Amino acid sequence: MLCGAVSVVFDRLVGWFSRFFGHIKEKFDFPIIVYPALGGLGAGIIALKYPGILYWGFTNVEEILHTGKSASAPGIWLLTQLTAAKVVATALCKGSGLVGGLYAPSLMIGAAVGAVFGDSAAYLINSSLPGNAAVAQPQAYALVGMAATLASVCSVPLTSVLLLFELTKDYRILLPLM
Repeated sequence: MLCGAVSVVFDRLVGWFSRFFGHIKEKFDFPIIVYPALGGLGAGIIALKYPGILYWGFTNVEEILHTGKSASAPGIWLLTQLTAAKVVATALCKGSGLVGGLYAPSLMIGAAVGAVFGDSAAYLINSSLPGNAAVAQPQAYALVGMAATLASVCSVPLTSVLLLFELTKDYRILLPLM
């Protein structure tokens, strides 16, 4: 549900930025090339503070999946900030008309949201019930978050389930996805 809420926010932001750039086009009538450049400039300004929003292949997703396992993995507070920055930057680029897809950004956003949720759930449950190991690792939540966000952003629920199964080769991950 959390990934669905993030997807709704993302969709609304894309619509808002599209209307914003449409309003600028009506008012100032700049050449068509200016609007994607403004979107890229905005994303670049955001990337100055959060370089993790930039696309470097799936390196950022791999780092999220290693949360808690390596020293270079981002912490939960940073993941929350990166998620918000990535949602805004991707919506800004998409709304400005910049060419790009939603597949890789939705995987990164979903992995971050899932990891934040998983780590937060583990912290809350383990602090209230010491010694309880009933919570899965944050990486499992990150994988489910990837599939859930991909399904809601790109409207491909079955594809996201099959993709995650293909990535993990573990049939036990299918139940949390359903």
